[in-house]
Amino acid sequence: MEVVAVSRSWPRQLEINGSKTFTSIFHEPLTRKEDYIELDDEGILGNATAAHDGPVYAFFAEHYDYWCAELNVNRAEWNWCHWGENITLRNVEKDNQITEHDLFLGDVLSIGNDVRLEKDKWLKPLADSGYVGVYLRVVRGGQIAPGDKAKILSRSGDTMSVAAISQLAFDSSLKSRDTLDLLSNHRVLLRLNKWVMARKLASLDDKLNVDNNAWKGWRTFRVTKKVDEGGDIKSFYLTPIDGKALANYLPGQFLTLKLPDGKVRSWSISDWQGYNMKHYRLSIKRGKDASRWMWDHCKIGTDLKVRSPAGRFVLDWSPMVPPRQIYLSAGIGITPILAMMKAHAQHPNMKTVPALWIHVARNSSHFPFRSEWSSACHNHIQKIVFYTQPEATERYPYDYRGYPTEDILRTLITESYTMNPLEISEIEMEGRISSVYICGPAAFEQSIQALLADFKVPAPFIHSESFSGSFSSTSLGNLERATVLFNKSSRVAQWSKENPMSLLELAESLGLTPDYGCRIKARSIWLAWFYYSEDFAMSYGRRPLHRAESEYQSH
Repeated sequence: MEVVAVSRSWPRQLEINGSKTFTSIFHEPLTRKEDYIELDDEGILGNATAAHDGPVYAFFAEHYDYWCAELNVNRAEWNWCHWGENITLRNVEKDNQITEHDLFLGDVLSIGNDVRLEKDKWLKPLADSGYVGVYLRVVRGGQIAPGDKAKILSRSGDTMSVAAISQLAFDSSLKSRDTLDLLSNHRVLLRLNKWVMARKLASLDDKLNVDNNAWKGWRTFRVTKKVDEGGDIKSFYLTPIDGKALANYLPGQFLTLKLPDGKVRSWSISDWQGYNMKHYRLSIKRGKDASRWMWDHCKIGTDLKVRSPAGRFVLDWSPMVPPRQIYLSAGIGITPILAMMKAHAQHPNMKTVPALWIHVARNSSHFPFRSEWSSACHNHIQKIVFYTQPEATERYPYDYRGYPTEDILRTLITESYTMNPLEISEIEMEGRISSVYICGPAAFEQSIQALLADFKVPAPFIHSESFSGSFSSTSLGNLERATVLFNKSSRVAQWSKENPMSLLELAESLGLTPDYGCRIKARSIWLAWFYYSEDFAMSYGRRPLHRAESEYQSH
């Protein structure tokens, strides 16, 4: 191999696709023999990375043709070092072509007369090909210039190649953590790579656990504890009477209950205990109908029918590097947000991510979970409280009087923030590049959504809970019976007003197992409804099933 080009770079703020980004990825190639880079034991002099600890990055010249063809890029548009490499290497011996598939952890390369570099690795979403370059650690410093020869000086004996590790890091089919455990503790891997492996392990744990023990249909649970949380909120702790394990859930999801009179209602799970919990906690505001029954008649020892946890309004901890998280709650909307906040503080992928939690309440008397609010904190979480009608003497302090205004929210949300995912260097981020979760009354949600649009927060980054009124057979007017066609399976069920089953219950009566309120994939169940009675026929076309939750009120 020989050196085609060398480069160095320094982190700086750049605007990329309309967003400010702190990066050192852009390099100008040095291709003359008299040009060189100087290396010491720490890396390249006059060179620094923005967010990771890879001292020297090398890329193979042959990959430029490969990636230009794959990405339909004009080769003339990419000069050497376009991939951000410090050293561009080209194979010159036809019978000894070296790529990432031939370099193993701990191998030592010799470049020029002096420099020794030990193999680490580089991870990138394009890693499936294995053609992603390599990160190298400096064993002995010196100068590297275009035209210098490079060769493998010694082999480490390790069996894990660069390409294999890159592919492994983004392999979604892994069922075991054994190999990842070994790599995350490998002596040669840099902090960057160990960090990626740790996140991969956490994601694997999520994949293995999140659907565990889910059940179909109704299951009997017993109320084992009731707690008055204040602010007209009571918590109900539910434990299965069959003694079997509970279904794991994602923070923000809800439970659907069937009450003794047959009414079906859904309430958010207001706690997060990680996986393998012993109970579910529902926190319910005193109101009308179902919530009033829960308050007045549901006692310790009451048995209730419960469906497996469901819902699409959930904390997304899947990104490799999650941005800052912003949680906005009002009134009883605190319940799913509280579960998200607890998960944020505990989950390996989230606990170092900065967060801003804004809650709106009437006053301290209408602020439930105050002790949990106080304990849900660490150095990365900022909490802001608005009291719309503060009392003369408040038991607990607050930050703002009244409702959140545009000016206050603009300051809180759009000002830049810093994050340090690898605990190597601070990265400044635009405030609008944040994941936002909103839960509260419809007016609150709509006003916040409008402000976020004005603040230029990207729409895919905004998550909000949407509620619809509870289904009632009276909403179908004089309809006495109906035929329901399930498009995907072409199965047909009969519905009657005397036995007003929900669409989910009808589907399950046919042996179908739809992903209602889908636990993982954010999609709805689409059904074709055809209603027939003696007097008329109605076709409602394709409609999604929505979560129904009654009396979602705020103070």
